[in-house]
Amino acid sequence: MKILALLLPLLIYNTLHSQFSSLDVLLSYDYIESSNWGSGWLNGTSTSGNYPNLSVSSPNSTMMFGAGSNVFESDWYNLPNVNVDPNKDHYFQMRLAASDQSNFFGMMSTGLDTNDYIIIQLSTDGGVTYNDEIKITGNNNAVWDYNTTGFVLAMAGSGLSTFTPADGGDRTTLGDGWSDIGLYIGMGVTDIALRVYVQVNNLGEDWWLDDFELWEIYDDPLPVELEYFEGEAFPQYNYIEWKTQSEFNSSHFSLEKSLDGETWEEIANIAAAGNSTQDITYSWIDQDLNNISYYRLIQHDIDGLYDIFGPIAIQREIKEKRIVKCFNLMGQEVDILRAKGVVIIIYDDGTSIKTVR
Repeated sequence: MKILALLLPLLIYNTLHSQFSSLDVLLSYDYIESSNWGSGWLNGTSTSGNYPNLSVSSPNSTMMFGAGSNVFESDWYNLPNVNVDPNKDHYFQMRLAASDQSNFFGMMSTGLDTNDYIIIQLSTDGGVTYNDEIKITGNNNAVWDYNTTGFVLAMAGSGLSTFTPADGGDRTTLGDGWSDIGLYIGMGVTDIALRVYVQVNNLGEDWWLDDFELWEIYDDPLPVELEYFEGEAFPQYNYIEWKTQSEFNSSHFSLEKSLDGETWEEIANIAAAGNSTQDITYSWIDQDLNNISYYRLIQHDIDGLYDIFGPIAIQREIKEKRIVKCFNLMGQEVDILRAKGVVIIIYDDGTSIKTVR
């Protein structure tokens, strides 16, 4: 019975300021104090503008505050269209703070509520149509500054992702004062335009925005392009085979086995081709048979990194042997239950053993 591996590539993209590759390219930026993006408030309302009270890059952030009387104030901070390489992934990031700086005289307990929010909107058609991607709301007079503990990452095109603090008060160090906001944009787009819709409705409710960046992500070539990893049960062994379509700086393969799918033991270490653009087939024979065996393949790079493929499972029907005959050393058939001394036992699969009874 042949069982194809279910290849489960786990794509985890950790994107923080200090973790960009030196090969990534900063395409556009708006630090409020300096910019090459040509950004700004779309409607230029009287309650939006740049202020020095809070900032990431000193001295200013851009901000919208509530004018009071429970009247909604809203506007878009507009980040115009950028032409991009469709063969690259891209990443948008910005910083966000929720504050009550506009409560100048401290006359009331203020902060951001659930009806105060921002929405990051993405356009991939030159700014004609926009899709809502990330929504950040307040909650019960919540506030937070430009801390680094509240981190949000969403994938573009996967629907609206909404993030709300668990409660009110100062969320700065609690992990849900969402201040580091990222949107990952996959390949296939030629234009990226972004805007941030901002809404508040009372004095002392402020959204502060700073350090907008759009990055082109450098993608390392895949170390191994695996066509398949599979196994098959034969009468006397399990046969494991895998094929690569290309290899880049590939060091070796480790083939591991498990009887429960949790505890693994290496059973083979096979040198890889290193660099290749041709199909290469590798194989291994496992003669240690069990009713079910799990296998996984670990591909090691020259630089020490690795990828795991599988696991796959090979199910066998291993029946318990049945004794069909028993002989003594004189060649006489004897009853196995009454046999004494050295006997030869014949099993139903044709195998035999010499043993002492």
